[in-house]
Amino acid sequence: AGAAGLIVSNHGGRSLDGAPASLHRLPAVRAAVGEGYPVLLDGGVRSGADAFKALALGADAVLIGRLQMYALAVAGALGVAHMLQLLTEELHACMAQAGCAQLCDITPDCLTPQPPC
Repeated sequence: AGAAGLIVSNHGGRSLDGAPASLHRLPAVRAAVGEGYPVLLDGGVRSGADAFKALALGADAVLIGRLQMYALAVAGALGVAHMLQLLTEELHACMAQAGCAQLCDITPDCLTPQPPC
């Protein structure tokens, strides 16, 4: 269709009960577009662990918005820099615990499947 990439998001979905989380739809989107197509995840990323999960499920990158707003409101530009440092440290900790030396090492095999609800 001419798009350079996709953003998987349920932006606004938080106001609709039962809307699926972006993270839950990510694997199906990745499967539909294939490995070589840029897919970003938006929504629900609150920690480095959340970013790790999104990367493991097929995102090429994650988007954050609310976290930086909060950090900016609390401590200005230094708050945003600190928040980015914390996210990076959390992601690196998850990677180390999963045995991933590089971002490209993060795969679905790094996650433990959750039992159905």
